[in-house]
Amino acid sequence: MAVTPNYGWPVPVATDLVKDGYEAIADLGDAIDATVFGLPASGMSLINTTTLSAVSSQSFNNVFSATYNNYYIQMSLDGSTTNQDVNFRLRVSGADNSSANYSRSNLFQQSTTVTGQSLTGQTSWISVCEVISTMRQYGDLIVFNPFLTQYTGAISNSLAVTNGATYQERTTYGSTITTSYTGFTLLVGTGTMSGTVSVYGYKI
Repeated sequence: MAVTPNYGWPVPVATDLVKDGYEAIADLGDAIDATVFGLPASGMSLINTTTLSAVSSQSFNNVFSATYNNYYIQMSLDGSTTNQDVNFRLRVSGADNSSANYSRSNLFQQSTTVTGQSLTGQTSWISVCEVISTMRQYGDLIVFNPFLTQYTGAISNSLAVTNGATYQERTTYGSTITTSYTGFTLLVGTGTMSGTVSVYGYKI
């Protein structure tokens, strides 16, 4: 008998006795089944969905791991006050990174007006979504490499609809350290937020 070069699975060779070849094929089938069963499917896999109910902050622990490099976070939120930013902090071992090593660059469109802003040395990623008491806000965030010991970056889009008018914001985020993170916290400066947040892993 021989083994495959990558996984070391048993395979029969031409000189094997019939019974040895049978055993090798049976072992090979068991090994393939066990390995494939443990692999995530391609595309997005739901990791966690959390319901928020009138909270000023919400932490999500152990949602980033070695299983995926990149993550998609979908937010559907409203708030107790008007126009409050929902900010984002990376976390590990149950503690937020609140140091001034976050940056962002964004474009905001309202009617025919477009404005931009670039910030560095922040203590969170500012405005990954917003919460507004008069309407539901929707936002998504793609986070790149949070678990890897590389610089973590992200891209977000947010949308608000009120009385038939829409407002949109496109933002990119960065960090200046290469910590391996396992989770994050969403927080608002004033009031509370409610809604749902779902975290998906990207499998390529």
